[in-house]
Amino acid sequence: MSTTDLASPPPSLSPPPPPAAGRRILRGTVWLSVRQERTPLLVCGVVLLAVCAWLLFLGTRIGDYVDTQHIQNCNVVHFPAECEQVTSRAIELDTRWLTWVLITGWFLVALPPALGLFVAAPLLAREFESGTYGLAWTQSVSRQRWLAARLGVPLVATLVGSCLLAVVSTWWVGQIQGRFAVPGYYHWFTWLSRATSGPSVVGFSLLGVALGAAVGLVVRRVVASIVVTAALTAVVRVAVDASRYLLTPTREAVADIRMAALPADHQLVFSSSHLPTSTPIESDIVENGLLTSDGQRIPLPGDWLSRMPDGTGVCPTDECSAHQDTIVQAYATYHPPAAEWAMHWTQTGVCLAVTALLVLFCAFWIRRVR
Repeated sequence: MSTTDLASPPPSLSPPPPPAAGRRILRGTVWLSVRQERTPLLVCGVVLLAVCAWLLFLGTRIGDYVDTQHIQNCNVVHFPAECEQVTSRAIELDTRWLTWVLITGWFLVALPPALGLFVAAPLLAREFESGTYGLAWTQSVSRQRWLAARLGVPLVATLVGSCLLAVVSTWWVGQIQGRFAVPGYYHWFTWLSRATSGPSVVGFSLLGVALGAAVGLVVRRVVASIVVTAALTAVVRVAVDASRYLLTPTREAVADIRMAALPADHQLVFSSSHLPTSTPIESDIVENGLLTSDGQRIPLPGDWLSRMPDGTGVCPTDECSAHQDTIVQAYATYHPPAAEWAMHWTQTGVCLAVTALLVLFCAFWIRRVR
């Protein structure tokens, strides 16, 4: 051994440099979860970008047509007299883009349930069906930490992606609202708009992922989890939509009205018109009906009332006919257009609350797994 070797200092005992920031975040169970779900995450990312690009293209084309043809204030809900001169232009817009608008709307409505069915439901069910969860639990990884990583990654990715989609789809809905006579035509109070714009997009997306994951954790079979998630998603969506109306206060408008007393053999109706309640234009009508002098409500199936030439109303139902001598007013219960965003946030709040409950349920249920 040379003197040079004897004189050399001992090797450094200092700790290795800390890992980079990215490695500190994506390590352990989180890194494994990202790697396991990289294919679904990549597919979802590509679909998201493609959908946003299509919405921007379609919305821009429709907006350009509306501007160049000067039909900004003409839609299927409110068609003022000045729009009569451009009726053909509005019809041309509907004819040209109706099919694409309808397909796009249905696709946007289907995205949150699709996340629950094809991404979240197999997420945990596949682990239990294949038995790979046991390997992770024997590697000094607690159940709670494993669940947090497996569920946290898709939830965070969904939050980011749905926020981007919400911004683009809200702009797109603003371009097409009220301009197309599609089933449940696009307007602020219809199911197409309330499910595809505003924060509701984020709420429904997170709810779909949490529901699918919870079902997969309980059922533990991929195919069965998808079927159960599909059924529960339909039930939850109907319940959330109902809560949107229950938790948002309504307004009421009334107007005086006179009813015609027709002979029993006289059923001729001369003309028809809307109930004279003077609700704001483009309101969401919850209920229409008539009021008697003693305060009894007689709901009507629609907001149309047949009238005699002198303007008196003709009862459209047997219940109305039985009280026609005491009917003094028409009423309408409604949500004004200003309630749009209040109802969006109410709906989103319900979705986020249910999502939080499902995550807590998963944290509780994971302890019972044997």
